[in-house]
Amino acid sequence: MGNRQRIIDAAVELMNISGSAVGTSQLTEHLSISPGNLYYHFRNREEILLEVLARLQADLDQSLELNPGEVLDAARLAQCFIGGAHVLWQYRFFFSSTLELVIKDAQLSQRYRDFSRRGTDQVDRILKQTFKVAPGPIKLKAAERRQLSENMWVLWTSWPRYIEVIKGRETGAEEITRSYKQLTFLLKPYVSSAFFTEVIRIENQMRRKALPVHTPAGVLKLD
Repeated sequence: MGNRQRIIDAAVELMNISGSAVGTSQLTEHLSISPGNLYYHFRNREEILLEVLARLQADLDQSLELNPGEVLDAARLAQCFIGGAHVLWQYRFFFSSTLELVIKDAQLSQRYRDFSRRGTDQVDRILKQTFKVAPGPIKLKAAERRQLSENMWVLWTSWPRYIEVIKGRETGAEEITRSYKQLTFLLKPYVSSAFFTEVIRIENQMRRKALPVHTPAGVLKLD
């Protein structure tokens, strides 16, 4: 692994632990590299954050993007929710400190807005497929479905900050489970009872048996 990748990994690790105020001096100390080595790859902290956001986007795409013509059954929906929840948790500092990060950097602010729009679009496509496969008692028009997609995206990305306020930064990964279950329960009025029950069953099975889930790294073991 090259130093560029090590710098990004260290930035995510330290900011998840200590918050988004981690600077380049802390990164170089943590990695035991010279400031010149870091600045060879990144001119400043802002460039590191832009790279982190780009990697976050790429990782989330692999969890939420549907293949052309793919039929979204209960198992695939559970994989989307669980895989996406793990990605967002891996970069949780970004969501617990969003305002502090984007208010200081116009380029990062624009990139984050693009990221949020893309995420909402991905959720909307997932919901469109879900409602087509397993329609429930309440039918939503396209505009109403879009509002639900935005609500789900806001809940998903706000979860790390909510947990940090309620429980503190030293919170275990069990909160990942709570985050994707919150999304699942938002769907209950809009999908068939049998489909909803099957999604819950699969989510519980994946967690209980540590079944593999599709993630950017390939396979994720839930524990």
